[in-house]
Amino acid sequence: MMSFRTTKRALTLAIAASWWVLCIPGPSAAESKDSAADASGEEGATKKAKAKGKEKSRFNSIRVSGVYADHRLRNRDSQTTGDPLRTRESLGGFEIAYERELIEDHLAIEFAKPFLFSKDSYESPFEATLKGLLVKGPWEGYLGVFVVWNIRVFEQERAEREGQNNILSFGVGVSTGYRWRFTKRWALELGWDYEWVPNDALVSNSFDLALGGVYTF
Repeated sequence: MMSFRTTKRALTLAIAASWWVLCIPGPSAAESKDSAADASGEEGATKKAKAKGKEKSRFNSIRVSGVYADHRLRNRDSQTTGDPLRTRESLGGFEIAYERELIEDHLAIEFAKPFLFSKDSYESPFEATLKGLLVKGPWEGYLGVFVVWNIRVFEQERAEREGQNNILSFGVGVSTGYRWRFTKRWALELGWDYEWVPNDALVSNSFDLALGGVYTF
């Protein structure tokens, strides 16, 4: 059995050890707050970086638009009657386009495939457009130059008057328009094109107006 002196010495050592543990300085409230703020800041920065990275990766877009085309035709005579044929033609249809942003908010390239119809003809051009971009908040303006390859197909009576069933052509032109972005992914675009066709036996100039929706991804 332990003696009183031994017990007293053990209690003294225990009290001293307890006091030493209690006196070890812990992190202050200010330091804890700073640490929490730092952690929160790092987490917020990481989230912002991720979000920014996601936004910057949205360089692609798909557009579907309704199109109205006004063609100015060359002076020519009917191959069946010899009478002068009309020198203006209107067509309507739709257009599917894919756009890739090459330099963010500054330069893009677009490939478009319109499908145009009139009462006696059908057109299926392919357009490649290089666009200079001007971005101001939700509004995105552009000015572009393009090349276009086209095939015009006539119904039988029109083909007899024109003296040919179809016409292949090449043209160049300029385009301009605006895109209004109402969400991060969706926008509405209004565009206008002017096309000059040097080698077409039928069309000399064309003016196109397109309005449609854009999805960015």
